[in-house]
Amino acid sequence: MADDLTRRFVARQLQLTIDELKRDAERLASAARQYADDLAVGRHGSAHRIAQDAAALALTERRLAGMREIASLLGEDDS
Repeated sequence: MADDLTRRFVARQLQLTIDELKRDAERLASAARQYADDLAVGRHGSAHRIAQDAAALALTERRLAGMREIASLLGEDDS
């Protein structure tokens, strides 16, 4: 029972992190589009915003990689 709960917990955490990664990627894409639009009309864009969004995306991706490692360790017990 505890093994099943652990696997379900890890699977849910993975899904939540994947969803967060998607939101961060969409936010980065939106900031990049806005930056490009600003530059196209001669305004100074906010490269700082893009850098912040890219850093958030990278952090979430690192967390996801760690969680996937944990999930793979749990999967090895099934062998």
